[in-house]
Amino acid sequence: MVTHSNTPLRASQRKDLQRQKLKRQVRLSSTMLLCIILITWLIDASVLNSKLLITQGITLGAFINWLAQSIFAGLVFRYTGAQAKHSIVGQMYLGQIIKWVVVISGFGLVFFAIKPISAGAVIFGFIAMQMGHFISLWKFR
Repeated sequence: MVTHSNTPLRASQRKDLQRQKLKRQVRLSSTMLLCIILITWLIDASVLNSKLLITQGITLGAFINWLAQSIFAGLVFRYTGAQAKHSIVGQMYLGQIIKWVVVISGFGLVFFAIKPISAGAVIFGFIAMQMGHFISLWKFR
């Protein structure tokens, strides 16, 4: 839904364009998660031989980040348009709160429930996924 003329888009066209961009971002984010898991598994299996301990940690860290970002995006992009600006701002605040609750509870659950776990790998996976989000957002702008 890209227009090459200078004519402005109607509200329904803007919503469709925003949905398309959000779907593309979700697909890219899910693909990044899968790539992080596969690359880590290949490196762990061929070089590190840690019995998938590193792969498990990085996967869990990346998944925590992916889940939190997905929940945030789902809440924030629920409303569109200038008339919904107050709802959008409220959803951003709510999304940030829920995102941090998911991150903190995710780390707590991983560190307390899964033994043995590589804490450094979990944090590295989280950071790697966050860097992937930064790169993908930079690419879309």
